[in-house]
Amino acid sequence: MILRQTIAYPVHGYWDGGAKQIFDWCIEGGTATDSRGQYVRIGSFEANYWFHVALSKTVKQTLANAKRHLRATTRIPSTFKYIED
Repeated sequence: MILRQTIAYPVHGYWDGGAKQIFDWCIEGGTATDSRGQYVRIGSFEANYWFHVALSKTVKQTLANAKRHLRATTRIPSTFKYIED
């Protein structure tokens, strides 16, 4: 499953190929454990950005954790959609 983020307007970043507006976020690798519990790595090659979120019971719930993180950190208005792969 993929979480697709579409931002309001194209932006330039630390990537080649010009401005981008659509970023696909997915779970990469397996689970890891720290003092807070289990977590997974979420990443987007298009955005050149990766972060960790808490592991939930389902993939969709884990991506919902990532969605909350992205809403809190993205300064540009954006919409999200879940895509089955």
